[in-house]
Amino acid sequence: MIGDREELEEAFAAAARRFAGGEVPRPPYWGGYRLVAQMLEFWQEGVDRLHDRLRYRRDDEQNWVIERLAP
Repeated sequence: MIGDREELEEAFAAAARRFAGGEVPRPPYWGGYRLVAQMLEFWQEGVDRLHDRLRYRRDDEQNWVIERLAP
């Protein structure tokens, strides 16, 4: 568990120094996925059920467009 933001930033800086200019080693069974989002929707609880709901979507030029869905 990470104690606080400062601890996280120190760990990141240490890893950046350790692997500077080189490959980060990974096990031979390592794999991954790359997700390229075209749309994301966020919901945030509000007081008295006045929730915020926002949609972020890519337009034809790949710019993010923000749309308020609620309230």
